[in-house]
Amino acid sequence: MALDIEAIEREIDRLETKETSHYVCSRLAYLYTVRDHMAPKTEEGKTQWMSGSEFLEASSGVSYRRLMSILDEHMSALSVVQPAQYESIMAKIRALGGK
Repeated sequence: MALDIEAIEREIDRLETKETSHYVCSRLAYLYTVRDHMAPKTEEGKTQWMSGSEFLEASSGVSYRRLMSILDEHMSALSVVQPAQYESIMAKIRALGGK
């Protein structure tokens, strides 16, 4: 039976919600390793493979610079139409330790 990335991600998601135990950690370590080796290799300047939402999946394997350009354009629009939401997002980003 062939494994696919989606099945591995589902099992990782399931195990990450369980109480931490030696078994769970060991199983997660195996799954993380398999997932990382099965994920498409990315070229420098491209985003890594991500899952969890439609946005993350659509953002996988694309040019980092182009993705940031699109997000920057939308953040500029958000700063005008929803300034409070814009400031909230910016505060979260600044809290990550950037400038």
